[in-house]
Amino acid sequence: MLVDYKILRFDGLKGGLETKEDVVAFEDIINLHINGKFYTAFHCIPYRLRELVIGRLLTDGIIESFEDIPEIDFSGKNVYVKISEEKAIKALEKPALIDAICSGSIPLSILKKFQRSNHYLKFDVEAIFKAVEVLNNKPFIYRASGGTHSAALLDEKGELIAFAEDIGRHNAIDKIVGESVSKGVKFDRLILASSGRLTSEMVIKAVWIMVPIMVSISAPTSMGIKIAETFGLTLIGFARGRKFNIYTFPDRIKK
Repeated sequence: MLVDYKILRFDGLKGGLETKEDVVAFEDIINLHINGKFYTAFHCIPYRLRELVIGRLLTDGIIESFEDIPEIDFSGKNVYVKISEEKAIKALEKPALIDAICSGSIPLSILKKFQRSNHYLKFDVEAIFKAVEVLNNKPFIYRASGGTHSAALLDEKGELIAFAEDIGRHNAIDKIVGESVSKGVKFDRLILASSGRLTSEMVIKAVWIMVPIMVSISAPTSMGIKIAETFGLTLIGFARGRKFNIYTFPDRIKK
């Protein structure tokens, strides 16, 4: 996960260069194949790949549960997944839910799928603060290298359910989703926390797993906010210290 390098560091105060030992996050490329056909390539830290793949398929809307993957094999830098042909066709066509949101033409069947029974679920602000603590204090690869994002799932009391780091903010989320769904964890009463920006691609991951709250120490984008509004997700950004901004559905947060 970390690689040692010798570097030259310039120090303006000392007025020169000096040789130092440094560590960087290890990046590799892993190829995912679905039913024998190439689907995507991950630029990632190559650990917890099983969780990464399962989480990616779930947050891409390709599968709905862990049981939808009867077979997953690893060979070098390739991962081979077998799913039903119907789901494989869906994966390879890559349906653009985000495009439907942009055009305002979301099929009623999709909207009904994401109707939320947990709309009036309340989360104490302390649970949000605990999510921020996890993002700030737990990432050991980041502390060593400065080169990763992190993601976490926490329950209503702020208890940690899953945590992961990766060079990609998307990958970090996929890893914790894959780990949790493999253990039978339900997402409908959890907080999804991320160190990354809340862009459309990030927020749609929260929509697919139907968490009620997504929080980040970083900023949202306009499309991220629009998606959260459309699908009933409470979106929180700039969660730092004892402060945060609520962009959608503030009624879920109680003092």
